[in-house]
Amino acid sequence: MKKHFFYIVLFILITSSCKKEDEEEITPPRDVGEQAIQDEQSLEYFLSNHFYNYEEFKNLNNQTKILFDTISGENSDKIPLIDQVLKSSISVKTSDGSFVNHPIYILVAREGIGQSPSSVDSTYVSYEGLLLNKSSFDSSITPVWFDLTSVVRGFREGIPALKPGDFSVDENNVPIFSNYGQGAIFMPSGLGYFGNAAGSIPAYSPIIFKIDLFLVKQTDHDGDGILSALEFDNDGDGIADDTDGDGLADYLDADD
Repeated sequence: MKKHFFYIVLFILITSSCKKEDEEEITPPRDVGEQAIQDEQSLEYFLSNHFYNYEEFKNLNNQTKILFDTISGENSDKIPLIDQVLKSSISVKTSDGSFVNHPIYILVAREGIGQSPSSVDSTYVSYEGLLLNKSSFDSSITPVWFDLTSVVRGFREGIPALKPGDFSVDENNVPIFSNYGQGAIFMPSGLGYFGNAAGSIPAYSPIIFKIDLFLVKQTDHDGDGILSALEFDNDGDGIADDTDGDGLADYLDADD
């Protein structure tokens, strides 16, 4: 009898412990509006206390890469990023149907010379993703094609500030790019991954993307003869339109 009683008590203690651990792991999502304000403050603090190597971009050497450093010591006289970025506001539709404005900051170190992409075109880029502590969470030195419908919204909304460049092939059939756009996008978590941790990106993290834009391809995803840029998001809510309500976004629906 005592033995049975011991096992019953042990079971209750284990079950109670498991419930407590489960309860502690459940964290309600943060308020979108409050997080947007907090992220804006974090981004502007970073931008006010850092500069980029703008002096190296005065020449036309496209081998220059964007570097960030702290304004202090011998760099105390540098122009802060906050005075060199373009700031705009993007409305994000929340789960309750309301809209919250999110800031986005775009640095254009070199604009480029071609036609800017729309926010849903395909782009040939090299890039590096950074947290605000300047640690890198992703990068590709070798250029890759990105369908902009598949990237986070901040990347998609920011890259049209840049333009592609010239393209040629040398005697060894190696592509050579010149005069291409280079810049950086600074975005709050609401235009990135918000409450979802992604790889080494913690939840609710503002992020930075440094981008070299080499080529742009206007895209018609569904092959209906209408560019996806004209079908993707005509109401500006950041969500792909579905005008006939069939569950298939217009830019993927040849019947729309």
